[in-house]
Amino acid sequence: MINQNICSELQKKKYALISADKFFFPANLEPDKQLFWRDWENLNPDKYLENGARFRLRRFCYMYFVPAFAEILPFPPMPYFQSSKLNTYAGDIQREFAPVLNSTLHNKFLHELIKWNFQQLPVKREKSYKPWKVDVHQIRIVTTPDEEGKPTPEGIHRDGEDFVCIHLIKRENVIGGVNTIYDDYKNPLESKTLQQPLDSIILCEPMVMHGVSPIRPKNLDKKAFRDVLLIGYSYDPKLKRPT
Repeated sequence: MINQNICSELQKKKYALISADKFFFPANLEPDKQLFWRDWENLNPDKYLENGARFRLRRFCYMYFVPAFAEILPFPPMPYFQSSKLNTYAGDIQREFAPVLNSTLHNKFLHELIKWNFQQLPVKREKSYKPWKVDVHQIRIVTTPDEEGKPTPEGIHRDGEDFVCIHLIKRENVIGGVNTIYDDYKNPLESKTLQQPLDSIILCEPMVMHGVSPIRPKNLDKKAFRDVLLIGYSYDPKLKRPT
Protein backbone atom coordinates (compact mmCIF):
# COMPACT_ATOMS: atom_id res chain seq x y z
CA MET A 1 0.00 0.00 0.00
CA ILE A 2 1.48 3.31 -1.09
CA ASN A 3 1.41 6.19 1.35
CA GLN A 4 1.61 9.28 -0.85
CA ASN A 5 2.69 11.43 2.09
CA ILE A 6 5.80 9.30 2.60
CA CYS A 7 6.64 9.25 -1.10
CA SER A 8 6.16 13.03 -1.36
CA GLU A 9 8.33 13.59 1.69
CA LEU A 10 11.09 11.46 0.17
CA GLN A 11 10.88 13.39 -3.09
CA LYS A 12 11.06 16.72 -1.31
CA LYS A 13 13.41 16.15 1.63
CA LYS A 14 15.23 12.97 0.51
CA TYR A 15 14.33 11.33 3.80
CA ALA A 16 11.17 10.45 5.72
CA LEU A 17 10.51 9.84 9.41
CA ILE A 18 7.75 7.27 9.81
CA SER A 19 5.91 6.47 13.01
CA ALA A 20 4.90 2.88 13.71
CA ASP A 21 1.20 3.63 13.26
CA LYS A 22 1.76 4.28 9.52
CA PHE A 23 2.45 0.59 8.90
CA PHE A 24 -0.46 -1.65 7.99
CA PHE A 25 -0.07 -5.39 7.53
CA PRO A 26 -2.69 -8.16 7.35
CA ALA A 27 -3.59 -9.61 10.74
CA ASN A 28 -2.65 -13.09 9.56
CA LEU A 29 1.00 -11.99 9.41
CA GLU A 30 1.18 -11.41 13.17
CA PRO A 31 2.59 -14.91 13.94
CA ASP A 32 5.31 -14.38 11.32
CA LYS A 33 6.07 -10.98 12.77
CA GLN A 34 6.47 -12.42 16.27
CA LEU A 35 8.76 -15.16 14.96
CA PHE A 36 10.81 -12.53 13.15
CA TRP A 37 11.07 -10.35 16.29
CA ARG A 38 12.47 -13.34 18.22
CA ASP A 39 15.45 -13.51 15.88
CA TRP A 40 17.08 -10.67 17.80
CA GLU A 41 17.57 -13.07 20.71
CA ASN A 42 19.73 -15.23 18.44
CA LEU A 43 22.27 -12.93 16.80
CA ASN A 44 26.03 -13.51 16.69
CA PRO A 45 28.82 -11.19 17.86
CA ASP A 46 30.25 -8.83 15.25
CA LYS A 47 33.88 -9.94 15.04
CA TYR A 48 34.98 -6.82 13.17
CA LEU A 49 34.78 -4.37 16.06
CA GLU A 50 37.98 -2.63 17.15
CA ASN A 51 39.95 -3.16 20.36
CA GLY A 52 37.98 -6.16 21.53
CA ALA A 53 34.68 -4.25 21.67
CA ARG A 54 31.54 -6.36 22.14
CA PHE A 55 28.72 -3.88 21.68
CA ARG A 56 27.28 -5.22 18.39
CA LEU A 57 25.62 -8.49 17.39
CA ARG A 58 24.17 -9.15 13.96
CA ARG A 59 23.05 -11.36 11.09
CA PHE A 60 23.13 -10.43 7.41
CA CYS A 61 21.97 -11.54 3.94
CA TYR A 62 21.52 -10.35 0.37
CA MET A 63 18.26 -10.89 -1.50
CA TYR A 64 17.17 -10.70 -5.13
CA PHE A 65 14.05 -8.57 -5.57
CA VAL A 66 11.91 -7.76 -8.62
CA PRO A 67 9.26 -5.40 -7.22
CA ALA A 68 6.70 -5.61 -10.04
CA PHE A 69 6.45 -9.38 -9.64
CA ALA A 70 6.90 -9.43 -5.85
CA GLU A 71 9.75 -11.88 -6.36
CA ILE A 72 12.07 -12.13 -3.35
CA LEU A 73 14.77 -14.79 -3.33
CA PRO A 74 17.74 -15.13 -0.97
CA PHE A 75 21.28 -15.37 -2.25
CA PRO A 76 23.62 -17.92 -0.67
CA PRO A 77 25.64 -16.44 2.21
CA MET A 78 28.29 -14.03 1.02
CA PRO A 79 30.47 -11.32 2.60
CA TYR A 80 29.33 -7.75 3.06
CA PHE A 81 31.71 -5.16 1.62
CA GLN A 82 31.96 -1.38 1.93
CA SER A 83 34.86 0.74 0.74
CA SER A 84 36.91 2.66 3.27
CA LYS A 85 35.56 5.83 1.64
CA LEU A 86 32.08 4.85 2.81
CA ASN A 87 33.06 3.19 6.08
CA THR A 88 36.16 4.56 7.75
CA TYR A 89 35.71 2.13 10.65
CA ALA A 90 35.48 -1.23 8.83
CA GLY A 91 35.88 -0.44 5.15
CA ASP A 92 37.81 -2.46 2.55
CA ILE A 93 37.08 -5.67 4.48
CA GLN A 94 35.07 -8.61 3.22
CA ARG A 95 33.05 -8.98 6.39
CA GLU A 96 31.58 -12.44 6.86
CA PHE A 97 28.67 -11.99 9.25
CA ALA A 98 26.50 -14.78 10.61
CA PRO A 99 23.86 -15.54 7.96
CA VAL A 100 20.20 -14.77 8.43
CA LEU A 101 18.44 -17.91 9.61
CA ASN A 102 16.87 -20.04 6.89
CA SER A 103 13.43 -19.72 8.47
CA THR A 104 13.80 -15.93 8.39
CA LEU A 105 14.79 -15.86 4.72
CA HIS A 106 11.27 -17.03 3.90
CA ASN A 107 9.43 -15.17 6.66
CA LYS A 108 6.23 -13.69 5.21
CA PHE A 109 6.32 -10.59 7.40
CA LEU A 110 9.88 -9.74 6.34
CA HIS A 111 8.90 -10.15 2.69
CA GLU A 112 5.87 -7.89 3.13
CA LEU A 113 8.04 -5.27 4.82
CA ILE A 114 10.54 -5.39 1.96
CA LYS A 115 7.69 -4.85 -0.52
CA TRP A 116 5.98 -2.15 1.58
CA ASN A 117 9.18 -0.15 1.88
CA PHE A 118 9.73 -0.23 -1.86
CA GLN A 119 6.20 0.96 -2.58
CA GLN A 120 6.99 4.21 -0.77
CA LEU A 121 10.14 4.95 -2.77
CA PRO A 122 10.22 7.62 -5.50
CA VAL A 123 11.26 5.15 -8.20
CA LYS A 124 10.31 5.27 -11.88
CA ARG A 125 7.83 2.54 -12.76
CA GLU A 126 10.08 0.89 -15.34
CA LYS A 127 12.69 0.20 -12.70
CA SER A 128 10.25 -1.95 -10.77
CA TYR A 129 10.40 -4.54 -13.56
CA LYS A 130 14.16 -5.01 -13.16
CA PRO A 131 16.12 -6.64 -10.33
CA TRP A 132 17.16 -4.88 -7.16
CA LYS A 133 19.78 -6.14 -4.73
CA VAL A 134 18.46 -5.95 -1.19
CA ASP A 135 20.65 -6.26 1.87
CA VAL A 136 19.11 -7.18 5.20
CA HIS A 137 20.90 -6.49 8.50
CA GLN A 138 19.56 -7.66 11.86
CA ILE A 139 21.51 -5.71 14.49
CA ARG A 140 21.52 -5.51 18.25
CA ILE A 141 23.59 -2.84 19.99
CA VAL A 142 24.23 -3.64 23.64
CA THR A 143 25.57 -1.43 26.38
CA THR A 144 26.86 -2.07 29.89
CA PRO A 145 28.12 0.15 32.71
CA ASP A 146 31.62 -0.50 31.32
CA GLU A 147 30.96 -0.07 27.60
CA GLU A 148 28.75 2.29 25.63
CA GLY A 149 27.00 0.90 22.59
CA LYS A 150 27.82 2.54 19.27
CA PRO A 151 25.17 2.01 16.58
CA THR A 152 27.39 3.80 14.03
CA PRO A 153 31.02 3.59 15.15
CA GLU A 154 31.99 4.95 11.73
CA GLY A 155 30.27 8.25 12.57
CA ILE A 156 28.29 10.27 10.03
CA HIS A 157 28.18 8.18 6.88
CA ARG A 158 26.44 6.69 3.88
CA ASP A 159 25.93 2.95 3.43
CA GLY A 160 26.34 2.97 -0.34
CA GLU A 161 22.79 2.00 -1.36
CA ASP A 162 20.15 3.78 -3.42
CA PHE A 163 17.75 3.71 -0.47
CA VAL A 164 18.12 2.66 3.16
CA CYS A 165 15.27 1.81 5.52
CA ILE A 166 15.91 1.81 9.27
CA HIS A 167 13.31 0.05 11.40
CA LEU A 168 13.36 -0.07 15.18
CA ILE A 169 12.58 -3.52 16.52
CA LYS A 170 13.01 -2.85 20.22
CA ARG A 171 14.85 -0.63 22.68
CA GLU A 172 15.13 -1.56 26.30
CA ASN A 173 16.63 0.34 29.24
CA VAL A 174 18.73 2.71 27.13
CA ILE A 175 19.52 6.40 26.98
CA GLY A 176 20.64 7.86 23.66
CA GLY A 177 20.39 6.21 20.27
CA VAL A 178 19.27 9.38 18.50
CA ASN A 179 19.17 9.15 14.70
CA THR A 180 20.26 12.28 12.85
CA ILE A 181 20.10 12.99 9.12
CA TYR A 182 22.73 15.30 7.61
CA ASP A 183 23.37 17.07 4.34
CA ASP A 184 26.49 16.55 2.19
CA TYR A 185 28.44 18.91 4.43
CA LYS A 186 27.46 17.04 7.60
CA ASN A 187 25.14 19.78 8.74
CA PRO A 188 22.28 18.24 10.74
CA LEU A 189 18.88 18.37 9.05
CA GLU A 190 16.68 16.56 11.58
CA SER A 191 16.98 14.24 14.57
CA LYS A 192 14.64 11.55 15.84
CA THR A 193 14.75 8.98 18.62
CA LEU A 194 13.01 5.83 17.45
CA GLN A 195 10.97 4.64 20.42
CA GLN A 196 8.26 2.19 19.35
CA PRO A 197 8.66 -1.03 17.36
CA LEU A 198 8.58 -0.12 13.65
CA ASP A 199 9.29 3.57 14.17
CA SER A 200 11.33 4.02 11.01
CA ILE A 201 13.43 6.23 8.76
CA ILE A 202 13.75 5.94 4.98
CA LEU A 203 16.70 7.63 3.29
CA CYS A 204 17.39 8.47 -0.35
CA GLU A 205 20.95 7.55 0.38
CA PRO A 206 23.01 9.35 -2.24
CA MET A 207 21.34 12.63 -1.21
CA VAL A 208 21.78 12.56 2.58
CA MET A 209 24.07 11.19 5.28
CA HIS A 210 23.13 9.72 8.64
CA GLY A 211 24.39 8.64 12.05
CA VAL A 212 23.20 7.49 15.48
CA SER A 213 24.41 8.64 18.88
CA PRO A 214 25.80 6.07 21.37
CA ILE A 215 23.59 4.38 23.95
CA ARG A 216 24.10 3.92 27.68
CA PRO A 217 22.10 1.92 30.24
CA LYS A 218 19.32 3.77 32.00
CA ASN A 219 19.33 1.35 34.92
CA LEU A 220 22.84 -0.01 35.52
CA ASP A 221 21.49 -3.24 37.02
CA LYS A 222 19.41 -4.27 34.00
CA LYS A 223 20.08 -5.50 30.49
CA ALA A 224 20.25 -2.65 27.97
CA PHE A 225 20.06 -2.91 24.19
CA ARG A 226 18.71 -1.37 20.97
CA ASP A 227 17.52 -3.65 18.15
CA VAL A 228 17.18 -2.46 14.56
CA LEU A 229 16.51 -3.88 11.13
CA LEU A 230 18.28 -2.23 8.21
CA ILE A 231 17.10 -2.91 4.66
CA GLY A 232 19.07 -1.44 1.76
CA TYR A 233 17.88 -1.26 -1.85
CA SER A 234 20.26 -1.01 -4.83
CA TYR A 235 19.02 -0.98 -8.42
CA ASP A 236 20.96 -3.63 -10.35
CA PRO A 237 19.22 -4.46 -13.67
CA LYS A 238 21.90 -7.01 -14.64
CA LEU A 239 21.69 -8.87 -11.34
CA LYS A 240 21.36 -12.58 -11.96
CA ARG A 241 18.58 -14.50 -10.31
CA PRO A 242 19.87 -16.93 -7.67
CA THR A 243 19.51 -20.56 -8.69
